Amino acid sequence: MVASVEIENLSIHDEERAVWEFMTPKSWHDSVAHKDSIFYKTYAATRHQLEQTILNGGYDVIIEVGCGTGDVIANMDTKIQRYGLDINAEFVNFCKDTYEVDNCEFLVVDAIFLEEWWKKEGLDKKFSKPLVSCVNNTLNIMPDGLRGRVIDQMLHIAGPDGVCMATYWNGNFFSHAILEYYKKNPQLCGEFDIDKHVNWDKRTLVSPSEYSTEWHTPIEVEQLMHANDVDVTISTSPPTYDGKPEINMQELAIFIWYDQTSSSNAKGYYDSDDAQKFYSHVWGGNAIHVGRHDLLTKEDISTMSNVHQVSLAGDKHEKELMETVRSLMSTDCAIVGSVGLRVVDMGCGYSSLLRHMWREKLLWSGVGVDLSSEMCSRSKVMNAKFDSECNKNVRIIEGSFLDIDVRDESADLVVSIDSLLHVGPVRQHRAVQEAARILRPGGWMIFSDIMQSEDADADEMQPIYDRINLSKMGTVSNYKTALEKYGFTNFQVDLHSDNIATHYGKVREVMEEQGSSCGISDSYLSKMAQGLSMWEELGPKNIVWGIIAARKTQKVTLKN
Repeated sequence: MVASVEIENLSIHDEERAVWEFMTPKSWHDSVAHKDSIFYKTYAATRHQLEQTILNGGYDVIIEVGCGTGDVIANMDTKIQRYGLDINAEFVNFCKDTYEVDNCEFLVVDAIFLEEWWKKEGLDKKFSKPLVSCVNNTLNIMPDGLRGRVIDQMLHIAGPDGVCMATYWNGNFFSHAILEYYKKNPQLCGEFDIDKHVNWDKRTLVSPSEYSTEWHTPIEVEQLMHANDVDVTISTSPPTYDGKPEINMQELAIFIWYDQTSSSNAKGYYDSDDAQKFYSHVWGGNAIHVGRHDLLTKEDISTMSNVHQVSLAGDKHEKELMETVRSLMSTDCAIVGSVGLRVVDMGCGYSSLLRHMWREKLLWSGVGVDLSSEMCSRSKVMNAKFDSECNKNVRIIEGSFLDIDVRDESADLVVSIDSLLHVGPVRQHRAVQEAARILRPGGWMIFSDIMQSEDADADEMQPIYDRINLSKMGTVSNYKTALEKYGFTNFQVDLHSDNIATHYGKVREVMEEQGSSCGISDSYLSKMAQGLSMWEELGPKNIVWGIIAARKTQKVTLKN
């Protein structure tokens, strides 16, 4: 009923998904389609939200990812074209045999290749405003390593004018589901003992037949979506049926509406094979950020290859940031006593900075947060190879730095190198708010970022905005306002903006020299060449870059 793919070096262990592979479509259909089923009204509410949104928003096609037995999409009251997609051929054949519906096709399609199917069939030319759905807890059933990719694929199909909708089962009704559904349908999950096989605190059921399910609360679903680069919040109002990003609740389900404005698209981009090859081989494979080329000596430039210059410049920037840490935190007991700091890195990439800080004895324990599963996986491998003790003391979290799994006031220092630009100026305030939450009183936020100048020409910057999926970039003043708002003082900024044009120009030269031999696709190389040239051209006039630092000195009441 869900996407399934073998991915090298990705450990997937999901018992619930495995059960779906062997469950008969009819047994599932019978358990939910009957009017006495606790899910009957939930399915009706799901169809209603979709139908009303289609009518109000003028969407011209609906795609259901993981359509299962087709009980939602086949029974919708709509005249637009419908596509029910599932990886499981048995479920797809059940749908074809069960429903005779105009304008509704059921197809075997792997959810992590949605865009490939969409374009291959020419549907991107045929439809302009898709509604892409993934309902009935299907996202939750998917292995963690695939969920983000599927969400990204859904957004790609939706495009700039479409919308996506997903539903999770609402954990607030877990006990009701145990007693009135799972206990009454042993043909699905087998017989089980409530006292032995149900964890009420975690809202999980694991039956002796190895069937398992987990129900999340609305807050948990909001956090899960944030971790997959979808920035939506819970609405306290009734559903709007207008396709605008929100989380609402009806019957037993949590409904998540989101579109391309809800996501930075960073996760999908950085998880792509081409991006990983580019950053591993062209950008240096370790410190994947802008570097201090102004600190390279004439000998460095005359004797080093371009790729080594990029790598060394990145290394020097990290050293400059660490010197800033030493200077501003020179009286901190962790520095004075050489104990090291508790550090959180927002958008850690390959965790180069955390390893560098460990080597320089600035780090006692670290947390690296990144949306990209590929970045996180490679970080863990690189940390293990670098130093076993460092690896033990550095935790890598795949998720959003806007919502970090770290306790309040448990960090001495929050760092970031050129990552915050991806979320745009509004969400940069939320990043600062999250830093304020996790920093102890007296802790510091010290980071570098690529920003637009205060007087940047918006028309000239539009190609950059389009490339990074933003309507505007952050500024120094935007960060200053955010930091002051959330209790920071001692604001400092140290700009070295000339390095932007130099760095992107040097990376472009490396790509021209090595890109094709690294197995990077021609289309990616072409787009990247245009992008690098834009940064190189617009940098001197419109872009600023450097290190910003501020200290948490005031207690500010933050929202939960």
